[in-house]
Amino acid sequence: MLHDAPTGMPWDDIPVPNASLQAQLAEQTNVAWRVTGEVDAWCNQPLRATLDIEEEIGPDYRITVKNGLASMWMSRWPVISILGGQVAYAAALPPAWSPIPATAMRTRTNISSPYGTSVPGADAAGPAQIDIGNGYVNWFQGREAYRVQIAYLNGWPHTSLTAQCIAGATTLNVDDVTGMAGATCFVYDGAATETVQVQSATATNPVTIFDNITVQTGPGTLTLPTGTSFSHNTSIVVSAMPQVIFWATILLAAAEVMTEGATSYTVSSVRGSSATSEHEQEGLRRMARTLLKPYRRVI
Repeated sequence: MLHDAPTGMPWDDIPVPNASLQAQLAEQTNVAWRVTGEVDAWCNQPLRATLDIEEEIGPDYRITVKNGLASMWMSRWPVISILGGQVAYAAALPPAWSPIPATAMRTRTNISSPYGTSVPGADAAGPAQIDIGNGYVNWFQGREAYRVQIAYLNGWPHTSLTAQCIAGATTLNVDDVTGMAGATCFVYDGAATETVQVQSATATNPVTIFDNITVQTGPGTLTLPTGTSFSHNTSIVVSAMPQVIFWATILLAAAEVMTEGATSYTVSSVRGSSATSEHEQEGLRRMARTLLKPYRRVI
């Protein structure tokens, strides 16, 4: 994806001119990891789908109660699935937890359908607030009387193939199934790029939380309702992440390559002009951060 993007960067000269293909791939992979970290740091949260267990004490600023309904602002967004929760009196040590079933909670959002069920490439939208049913948290015991833990999935489903698949395949082996069930993803494979609808996701080693809730996260298998149109090799990206995030990450990778260069590169600017690496590097970073601004952590 880095090579195919229209940045004009001399990827074959990384890490040094005439380096072996293995050395080129190794350093290009390092660049990708570094700029992924830069993107997540700038947005104050990982953008790919993750499992989160968050605890707050309320009622207070982050947990409010109105008309008997409690609402908790989560640290990460968009919330794509509520897995369950538990509540305890804050003064009790150790806490005596009582379960809050997922059916007693909901995301507060104006989106007509859960995030991830639409075609990838959507804008920065999604819920960051979870409502908790009547009776679990109230003002009767005073401010900060309760400890609340909620487990949820947040972010955009994003993974890559761990094994080759042939045309017509209805299962995909991937490195992370988190949040993938129900998502529509692009399989990014050049001329063979296609979209797939994920029917279900099964982790090789599911995680158990709150003693009785099984979460499909980590490496595993995606099941598709219909077969793929093309064959795809190992490491091909399968993602529901908005495409603007990919473009911002690619721009940051291009900026880093300019930093690594032993000499100043002169490349074709993405704005249509020509510039030296020092000037263009800062321009690429500013452009990337502008693109990523809507995806920054909301709290």
